[in-house]
Amino acid sequence: MARKLSRAVRKSMGITMTPQTGCWIHFQLKLRNLTLYPVAQKANVTHEMVSQFLKCRKNSEKVKMALADVLGYDSFEKLIAASRGKVAV
Repeated sequence: MARKLSRAVRKSMGITMTPQTGCWIHFQLKLRNLTLYPVAQKANVTHEMVSQFLKCRKNSEKVKMALADVLGYDSFEKLIAASRGKVAV
């Protein structure tokens, strides 16, 4: 079983989201009947990379942009804000 990365380690890796945010994003994909594959295809990465990103173990600008686009947000920052309940969709 993989170990959970500490907040300091995630921050040093440039990962700005939390595991809870990753779960929320995954839930939003499921609500839209989407899997990780369309996101991976749009970002030109493997579905495993998207999975690792959502678990806060990897960081990728391509995945950030693809997630925002697939879920209908202008930017990843707006997606994060929506996950925190700060912006209406």
